[in-house]
Amino acid sequence: MTESDRSAMDAGWRLRLATAKDLDGLHALGCKPQVYRYLFDAAPPSRQFIADRIAQSIVDQNRTGLGMWLLLQDGSALCAGCVELRSYPAPRCAELTYLLDPVHWGRGLGARMAWTAITQAFMSAQIDTVIAGADRPNAASFAVMRRLGMRFHKAVRYPLGDGAEYVLHREDTGPKPPPALIPLR
Repeated sequence: MTESDRSAMDAGWRLRLATAKDLDGLHALGCKPQVYRYLFDAAPPSRQFIADRIAQSIVDQNRTGLGMWLLLQDGSALCAGCVELRSYPAPRCAELTYLLDPVHWGRGLGARMAWTAITQAFMSAQIDTVIAGADRPNAASFAVMRRLGMRFHKAVRYPLGDGAEYVLHREDTGPKPPPALIPLR
């Protein structure tokens, strides 16, 4: 597939802020075994967990500009993915998480969603650093982090075992070339 074929196939994607009305779609996406394999401690998330994350993202969006965006394709109301920036325990840091429907894997959408969110974070005067982490076996997430120009930050221990965090600072060069941004609507 040529780059122009891929661009045409991926045209029409957009990110929009999550609302309480998105609970069912996001919960359904999170309950796909290939999605929760490395997320939600390898078990389907409860509806309440997803509802709480959406509610917190709405608060965060209003307070800090951080939040949760859903990936949608024009003409479809189905949630194809999600990217979230939320407060990290260190000052001036945000934690990046993302998930994508497996039918869209391998098309660069994870990197594009994440880069769009990171770009938004660095527009905020409150965020200088973005951190993302993954379990060691999650090769796809590590590939996305490296594609974004993130560097190894530290080894961590997650409920499922060993993992690592990667970091990108505002003054870092970032990815070369940068992934195409997904329009925010």
